[in-house]
Amino acid sequence: MSNEKKDIEAINLLHKEYFRLLSDNKLDQLKDIFFYPSVFKGFLDEIVIATKGDDLEDIYKKLIAKAPQADPDDNVTTSTLLKKSIPYKLRDDSYVIIMEYSQVTEDDSEIFSGRAGYLFTNSNNEWKISGVF
Repeated sequence: MSNEKKDIEAINLLHKEYFRLLSDNKLDQLKDIFFYPSVFKGFLDEIVIATKGDDLEDIYKKLIAKAPQADPDDNVTTSTLLKKSIPYKLRDDSYVIIMEYSQVTEDDSEIFSGRAGYLFTNSNNEWKISGVF
């Protein structure tokens, strides 16, 4: 297997782990799959930088609250359907994944459909996330 294929496989596994932790609301465990500083935008009005792992839980609470499906009084369970995930190699030590996804209710009614970007970087032969856009 080529190095590029190995890198993409490792990044895809890390991306799946990211979504598993996020879906299971294990925000405290997300910090282990990021390098610092890491940058975030998503639905936030401004770019936010996490300088250490302890910043992540607060940032993700803000991101989740700003998401289109966020309505704490609605009592609707949602899930994320990953439609397409395309990795782009930037350099030997960095890739960006552009992902298409939908937020759906329990009966698969679509609430929101969109795209997100993820920056993955490699340091000391370890891939981690460095940005979510």
